[in-house]
Amino acid sequence: MHTLHLSDSPKKSKSSIIGLVLLLFVIAGGVFLLATPAQQVVHAAASAPANSAVTTFRNDNAHTGQYPNETILNTTNVNQSQFGKRVSYPVDGQLYAQPLYIPNLSISGATHNVVFAATENDSVYAFDADQTSAVAPLWKTSLLPGGATAVPYAVTSCGDMQPIIGITGTPVIDPGTNTMYVVSYSQEGGSLIYRLHALDITTGQDKGTPIVIQGSAPGTGPGSVNGTVNFDAHVERQRVALVMTGGKVYVAFASFCDNGNYHGWVFSYSYNGSTFQQVNTYITTPAGLQASIWGGDGALVSDNNGNFYIMTGNGTFNANTGGNDVGDSFVRLNAQLQRQDYFTPFNQSCISAGDQDLGSGAPLLLPGANALIGGGKEGRIYVVNTTNMGQFTVDPNLTCNGSAEENRTDIDKVQQETPPATFGEIFSTPAFWNGPNGQYVYVSSVGSQTKAYSWINGKLSATPTSVTSVTFGFTGGDPVVSSNGTASGTGVLWTIDSGSILRAYDASNLANELYDSNQNGSRDGLGGGYVKYSTVAVANGEAFVGTAANLAIFGLLPSGSPPTPTPTPTHIPGGIQINSGGTASGTFVADTDFVNGTTVTSTNAITTSGVANAAPQAVYQSNRFGTFSYIVPGLNANTSYTVRLHFAETYWTAAGQRVFNVSINGQQVLTNFDIVAAAGAANKAVVEQFTATADSAGRVSFQFITVKDNAQVNGIEIVPSGSPPPPSGIQINSGGPVVAPFIADTDFVNGTTVTSTNAITTSGVANAAPQAVYQSNRFGTFGYTIGSLVAGKTYTVRLHFAETYWTAAGQRVFNVTINSQQVLTNFDIVAAAGAANKAVVEQFTATADSTGKITLQFITVKDNAQVNGIEIL
Repeated sequence: MHTLHLSDSPKKSKSSIIGLVLLLFVIAGGVFLLATPAQQVVHAAASAPANSAVTTFRNDNAHTGQYPNETILNTTNVNQSQFGKRVSYPVDGQLYAQPLYIPNLSISGATHNVVFAATENDSVYAFDADQTSAVAPLWKTSLLPGGATAVPYAVTSCGDMQPIIGITGTPVIDPGTNTMYVVSYSQEGGSLIYRLHALDITTGQDKGTPIVIQGSAPGTGPGSVNGTVNFDAHVERQRVALVMTGGKVYVAFASFCDNGNYHGWVFSYSYNGSTFQQVNTYITTPAGLQASIWGGDGALVSDNNGNFYIMTGNGTFNANTGGNDVGDSFVRLNAQLQRQDYFTPFNQSCISAGDQDLGSGAPLLLPGANALIGGGKEGRIYVVNTTNMGQFTVDPNLTCNGSAEENRTDIDKVQQETPPATFGEIFSTPAFWNGPNGQYVYVSSVGSQTKAYSWINGKLSATPTSVTSVTFGFTGGDPVVSSNGTASGTGVLWTIDSGSILRAYDASNLANELYDSNQNGSRDGLGGGYVKYSTVAVANGEAFVGTAANLAIFGLLPSGSPPTPTPTPTHIPGGIQINSGGTASGTFVADTDFVNGTTVTSTNAITTSGVANAAPQAVYQSNRFGTFSYIVPGLNANTSYTVRLHFAETYWTAAGQRVFNVSINGQQVLTNFDIVAAAGAANKAVVEQFTATADSAGRVSFQFITVKDNAQVNGIEIVPSGSPPPPSGIQINSGGPVVAPFIADTDFVNGTTVTSTNAITTSGVANAAPQAVYQSNRFGTFGYTIGSLVAGKTYTVRLHFAETYWTAAGQRVFNVTINSQQVLTNFDIVAAAGAANKAVVEQFTATADSTGKITLQFITVKDNAQVNGIEIL
């Protein structure tokens, strides 16, 4: 059974604004919820151009990443004053899949411009793309059958995607039938199962019965049985974006790390409106192993003639001797998934032996040029003719291990080839733009800038025409370009770097960075955490970005709105506590001030009993890893601080598996540091403490340098020397963003948010919150479960209120409970404060339970319960 929640937009009449309508009913086995909350502000959809639809990965089957119909955003208005994050929708899992967009879609009798998001928890959401606050989704559906879960990463014995695996490959939408095709991955008992679904995008319902993905092919490789190789969902990873063409849906597979007897697979399916039928199957290594179809989510592209092109990773190769194994190759397949041609680098044996997968990157099919462009971990780009791909050329003098022979560029029969290490490792798809001064190709790679090249006469220019000033960490970013056709001044290149920063550049000159989301981090910061291979979608003046916890929508800000100031958030006067790799927790702010690195979270229970003044549990359950740094500003210049670095090993289980160095202000303070060895066990906290002096600009810098595996840090504290331990409490701006020292709204269940520009009188309140806290609220019937507190400790709870909607007493009445004890009965904000737009604070004491949590419930009596801010101190 699929559970769906479907919310209808409120009508504009006064009666519907005041009323609350809740209707629960069952249709076709799904549970639907229609709600019209009293204060939910829903903006009517402005009609969007039909050609703004984004129905597939990188906007077309060639994966050009070109959005040529963008008439709103340009190089003049994409800047921190006019452009920023308008809304962030929370979701229930990581968003590896690119968002998709359909304009002018009718849902429940109203027209919306809709953005779709698919999560690793096997959920699909439909959101109104034009809102400015996180209203309820138009619908949400779970693709998990009863009793099933998304697949825990530990089941796959591969830790590069944590904590769960569900929908990874970007779905594809058929706008002619309003159908989304999407692949789910679930654990059902002892089985792991992939299913291909056909969802009605107006409701989220399956249109028919989803089909379990399974199949076989003739083969003799390891794991084959009687001349047949069977698809094994336990070792195959569905990471590649789905492709639809010629009335069929194509689904490709890679592997989980390099585990098991895996192969690259491609399946095609037809769909008649109610039933799927598997049509064709292709396997990359029938007589051998591996050759996954990776490509950073984008390795399957198609042309207008029904041909498909893939790039494969490390694996066996024998195609030049009459076999069918095509490791580390570009391959052309026809619509029936029969191999027609291929290109394999002359040094394939070296590439495979050295784990230098060609297929770590994905191919770009050049429009109208009969050419593919792609590269892999070697940092070498190939331009391959699609009509005569070049196949394989034997080099009798080849030796591996970095020999000069291995690095030659004159052996392969391709249109163009760069030397190795021209780029860093490539994990993305190059982008294409047909601009006002010619055609350009953009290449991103790890540890390098994004580079632009002219595309002239079937070749890339010998040197870049422009490069970014920023060097990108793993995975290098996945660039796309929006423009109003070839109009000058409209080309904007978009990418997301591993620091969880959305960046926008002038596509004609990458040296000109137009915008990044950290320029005004308190307003625009992504916050949810970076996910690998995250790709921006652009439509109708909006840029859509998926993170580990939310879908962020960026666009032009209301005219006349001044830029929001961007102070570094802090909960300790003169210092800061950072939850590295994670969201705000207790007095620790969400990860900030970092350069490079990747984030991961864990659900492992962490032992903190051996640590004085330990951080909240959640801090040890997230981390930033890789080789990375922090530059923390906002401190007092030339002042000495105590620095506490928090660590817990949640991946490795023994000493010697993760080793790294740490420097503070250029001085090495930890050498060959091993978390397990220092803590005495895995999943156990350890803190290393130092002193450091802020420089003349008020900054302290940190460098984390990998020796073995990856450097890591879980939390960073910088506090004035001699300061007492920071309070283990929390301040929440209910319904709003970060307003120091209040963190963005968190830990809530249900409710809706609204903001106001009303001026609030706070003169009658001791220790009032900032004005902005009283200008946002969460309303409805809802709760908060606030964790990361000290079990058994008694706290002061301060609830902040201000009435910005009603103007008289008796119009909003509600009850409040803390830890199930009613503390406010028939509470009326206007009556308690003495007026509308005036702050009032109600204070109580409460004890955290045995798990370190305090729960609050806000129960409507009349209209809607509401709270503006919560302090637990």
